[in-house]
Amino acid sequence: MDFKSRSSHELTPETLAVIAVAVTEFLGKKVRIRSVRMSKTPNAVNPWTRQGRVMVQSSHNLARRR
Repeated sequence: MDFKSRSSHELTPETLAVIAVAVTEFLGKKVRIRSVRMSKTPNAVNPWTRQGRVMVQSSHNLARRR
């Protein structure tokens, strides 16, 4: 499939590779992307949804860099 036939909502393999590299650099260890979903409403997020995401993300124990 060439670039012109892709819809605007599909991610290219190059974009996925860039995401993987960015996450690897942030976490300090190699990651494997299992799935990616585009947000349906990036600019109009329900406040309940936003707060739920904040709670889930803040509950993760991530090693802090010094």
